[in-house]
Parts: sequence; structure tokens; C-alpha cells
Amino acid sequence: MGAQIMAQIRPFQAIRYSKNIITNFICPPYDIIGDEEKARLQKLSPYNIVNIELSDPKGAKNKYKNAAEIFKNYLDGGILQRDAAPSLYFYEQIFDDHGIKMTRRGFFSALKLENPHSGKGAIKPHEKTLAKPKADRLKLLKSVRANISPIFGLFNDDKSIAVNICKRIAKRAPSSTAMDKDGVFHKLWVVSDDDIVSDIVKLLSNKKMFIADGHHRYETAWNYLQEKVQKDKTYSQDKDYNFVLAYLCPMEDSGISIWPTHRVIEEPKDLEERIAKYFDIYPANDFKKLSKKEVQPLLLYKDDKYRTLVIKKEGFLKKAMPVQSKYYRNLAVSILHYILLPNIDASQFTYVKSEKEAVVLAKKNHKIAIIVPATPVDSLKNISLNNEMMPQKSTYFYPKLASGIVIRTV
Repeated sequence: MGAQIMAQIRPFQAIRYSKNIITNFICPPYDIIGDEEKARLQKLSPYNIVNIELSDPKGAKNKYKNAAEIFKNYLDGGILQRDAAPSLYFYEQIFDDHGIKMTRRGFFSALKLENPHSGKGAIKPHEKTLAKPKADRLKLLKSVRANISPIFGLFNDDKSIAVNICKRIAKRAPSSTAMDKDGVFHKLWVVSDDDIVSDIVKLLSNKKMFIADGHHRYETAWNYLQEKVQKDKTYSQDKDYNFVLAYLCPMEDSGISIWPTHRVIEEPKDLEERIAKYFDIYPANDFKKLSKKEVQPLLLYKDDKYRTLVIKKEGFLKKAMPVQSKYYRNLAVSILHYILLPNIDASQFTYVKSEKEAVVLAKKNHKIAIIVPATPVDSLKNISLNNEMMPQKSTYFYPKLASGIVIRTV
């Protein structure tokens, strides 16, 4: 097996909150925290990790310098502590998914970085990134010199080796727990048993890793590494900044839930023309049933009416997306961006997770809403293996990982 296709992980000494119940200290990923949510988190505890993730300027210090100082103060004051032994950190989230109780299990490790743009390595991104968030996260990383929140990776575990190890660990008493405002129960185990660590490291050494979430954070860590290679006179492959904090989850885990992200937009002039030319129209009630088919449908809400749109001919998909794989072409988000609304920039859309919310928003602003089915895990895997980049907001993994549950210094 060529060395270039192996994912490399290693245990690390995490920095963690010194208390066992950490409900008041964790926060969601930075990019889904608005001003109200930030204020709510800060009220929970003066030591909530949001103070570092989304710091404010203080006096002469900009927000990044202030974040670094806050981090140092938390460490000096014993609010945060570093674990004594390099470990893997097993993590379980118990949650309700549209009325079904589910559990997702995986673990945190340090993942060796590789060029996200080469298409040759073991780490497979699937989503395009934006320059602005990467610049912001790079400034924070350079200042704090720690991965405050993880990237989320998926790997193939067809023999259920990791799935079974995760289930076994879950029988132990957890090292820390938290309950967030969405009712998601978070549990963390610190695992430094040599046999378990070496089994997991070995298992992943011939796997590909699919980035499910955290593309901006991954590319930021890669950009930081490039700067370090240039500047560090004593650079070596072994140094901490060659790795990034990653939560890794087996694709076979029964708790993987991908939610769709719907779109709201002003109606383009040629909308009806394009519908007539490219789509067959079905009643709204057929949307759910048709969503199970290989080529996904779209559900359009306009002027108080719903229509399910199904592409008339596969030839239309091939013509609009000649170089893409069928997994890519068959996705509703691809059909939406290449055929139904092909000339609209991604930044023009309003992205909404709830179908109801999308319709309310469209109604209120005299716009249209496009409801899409979720992207199947299998499609995500095949698209990533083909080194294809899906349109933005094609996948929303639920629940999000908590920030502050483990921190890794670089």
C-alpha cells in the first residue's frame, strides 16, 4: 500500500476542563453561534469556551490576542488542565432525531495533515470553502496556538472493529459529561490503554478519511503548517503542528444523521421556463417517496403552492454536469444549482435547516423556497473518493460536535 493513501493518527495530551460536568463550559461550533447565543453561553459561565472561540477585543488587545490571554488565564487558574498521558478520547452523543433516539460514537485523535487540494492523499474533502472564515480562524490559531474545536471525519469500518471498541468503552464510567440546550447528552472517556490505542492507530493506517464537517478548520490547520515549515528552523514531521484535532467516526455507526439544508431565494425570471423544460411535476405528497429514488427530487414552494420536481431525462444531468460522477449528478443540491437555478451565486441564497422555517421565510419576504432531501452517506463517500467538491451547504451532520470538550495545543 502506497504511503500516500494512509491516514495517520496519534494519541495526544488533551487540555480539558477540570470539572466532570461541563454543561456550562462547552459551546457549538463558532460558525453557528449568533450574538444572542453567544450572550447566552457567556451567562452560563465566565469560563465558557465561547470566550476563546469568539473572543471580543479588550482595551489595546485585538480579539485574537485577547483569546490567547483568556486561554492562558484558564490554564493558570486550573480551570483547564492538561492530561498526563497521551490518549485517545472516546466521545458519545445521545440525541433525538425527529422523534427517534440515537447515539453516535467516535473518538478524538491528532490527525496528520496533508494537502487538501492535491486529490491524491488519504484525506478527502467534499465541500468548497470560503476565504474569509479561513483568514479569521488562522489568526485565532496563530494567537492561541491550539485547536479549540475539532474537524469531523468519517472512515470505513466494514468489519465494525472501531464500532465494537466504541461500544465497549461506553460501558465504562465517563470522564466528563454535558447536556446542551438542544437536549444532546455528551459523554467523554479518556483512553490511554496501550492495546486499544494501538488497535485504533493500526486500523486507521490503511483507511481513507472523509471530512464530514470542518473544512475551513482543516484548511486553516494546513495553512498554519505551511507557515511553520517556512519559519521554523527546527522543523520536523513529528512536531504538533503537522497534526489537527479530529473527531473520527465509523461510517457504519448507527448514529450518523445527515440533515438537509434548504434554500430561500428571490424567484429568477426564467424559473417557470426552466421547470417546464427540465422537470416533471408531481404532487407535494410524493416528495418523501421520491426522495428514496436514485435521482433526488426537489420540492418547490411558491405563492402558497408546493410542487415536487423530478428531472425529465438523465441526459439533462449529464449535459449540465459532464465531468461529475453520477453520485454527484443525482443529488438534489446539484440539480438545484446546475439546472433549476444555475446562474445564482451561492452567497445569494439564505440557507435554512428546517423545512417549516424555509417556507415561513419565503412567505414573509415574497420569495421561493426549495426543499431538498438529505445527502446519503454513501453518496458523500463516493463523491469524496472521486475528489469532487459538492455545492456549499450540501450536508449538515446532526448533532454538531461540542467545542471545548477536548483542546489540543500546537
